[in-house]
Amino acid sequence: MTSVAPLTDFPDRLSPMVVKELRQGLRTRLFGGVMLVLHLLLILFTLMSGGAGNAAEVSGWFDGIITLVLCVILPLRGFSAVADELRARTLDMLVLTQLSAGRIVFGKWASIASQSLLIALSVLPYVVARYVFGGLDLFGEVTVLFYKWLGGVVLAALVIALSTQRQFWLRAVIVGLPLLMGGCGMASFFMLSRMSAGSGAALTTFSVFGRVAGGSVSVPVMLGLAVWLIFFCLGLAATRIAPAASLLAVVKRSVHLVVLLILLLLAWVTSMGAELTVVSSALLALVLLDVLTERVNEVPSVYAAFYRHGWAGRVALAFLAPGWATGFAYSLLLTGLVAVQTWQQRGLEEAQLGLISAASMWMLAALLQILPTRHARDLLPPFIFLWLGLNLVVTLLTSMLMMPFAMKSVTAWFTCALPLLMPVGYASAQAADKTEFLQLGLWSALLWPVVLLVAAVVAWRGTRSVRQEAWRMTHAQEGGGAAT
Repeated sequence: MTSVAPLTDFPDRLSPMVVKELRQGLRTRLFGGVMLVLHLLLILFTLMSGGAGNAAEVSGWFDGIITLVLCVILPLRGFSAVADELRARTLDMLVLTQLSAGRIVFGKWASIASQSLLIALSVLPYVVARYVFGGLDLFGEVTVLFYKWLGGVVLAALVIALSTQRQFWLRAVIVGLPLLMGGCGMASFFMLSRMSAGSGAALTTFSVFGRVAGGSVSVPVMLGLAVWLIFFCLGLAATRIAPAASLLAVVKRSVHLVVLLILLLLAWVTSMGAELTVVSSALLALVLLDVLTERVNEVPSVYAAFYRHGWAGRVALAFLAPGWATGFAYSLLLTGLVAVQTWQQRGLEEAQLGLISAASMWMLAALLQILPTRHARDLLPPFIFLWLGLNLVVTLLTSMLMMPFAMKSVTAWFTCALPLLMPVGYASAQAADKTEFLQLGLWSALLWPVVLLVAAVVAWRGTRSVRQEAWRMTHAQEGGGAAT
């Protein structure tokens, strides 16, 4: 009697969360419908590309439909990935299976990334066919397809991070506004493509990605930043659903610090110093968004994990422990590193503007702690509300009040009051007033970290009893171990 080996669709080495999400995702009608419609359109475009007269126009549509699928449709599949679990209250059941918050979030992202990779690989025969028909650069087209997939999986990580918000309208606004703006940009892109097609200088996706890949920032740095962005977004999502006793903040902050130090080192030893300094400033803004919206931790075991490592653990506690109070100290450390590097690479003026930019994040965090929003279960939505509201105010003030000053060629000194207004006022200030204007704006901006420092000290003193309990737990364990 012969025995039949059981058939398995996925190897046992894969994470059960990845397998679960892949099985569900591949069986949905959306994935099958997208795959079918995409291939029908690609067959049509490939046949049309055989004609020399419409090769440039067909190329634009070919690139556009692939970009739409890989960078818009598939990433949006994670729009309610975590929100559905929160609504159905199934996260606790997943945690009981010993799946951490990071593995849950990673599994949802890996499912979308795998489906996107499957579709990207299925597009390769059409790329080869277009190479045979039109004599295109095969390596360049494959490279562009890879960049589209990479951009899509980064966007998928961002969408999954936003899916941790329970408010559907908030997620719709945050995702919908960039999509609307991107749609308008894509429409302009295709119009420019058709206008330039007749002149033989068609503006294609390949040319755009070629400029990025061959520009001032090298490809390894760009790939590394994409990996870090995925890690940042997934870490941001995992923090929102992780239990209070989790030490995920230690891993995230350690990785952010290492990545920032690598960027600063590359800026110091390579010829890309100015460009990487700008990248470091953008990275700093995202990290501040993360660390300044963490809830103050009140679990003794979290602090006990630091006390077990002696004086080194107590030093690390001030910067790496979960909570926005230690996150503020961590933000001061990172801001100081970026400010020094910016001073060395781009001058004192750029360094001061960088400090003012960081002060705008500290201002939002300070307002978050002064207002009743400090009692919110998740500080990220109020932070986003404040950011949107203040930017709306800044836009109105800029359009209504800045115009008379610009027409009269007068420096708008009132813009020194807010760090968000400061860059606009500095750009329109008179040349003779720029130095004094920048100094005044810097002193005004530095008032906000002082306010946030006072709030951080108050919050830190509020956890004193918890830290004392953690200290007793640590010494009790050490005493028990010595006795045995």
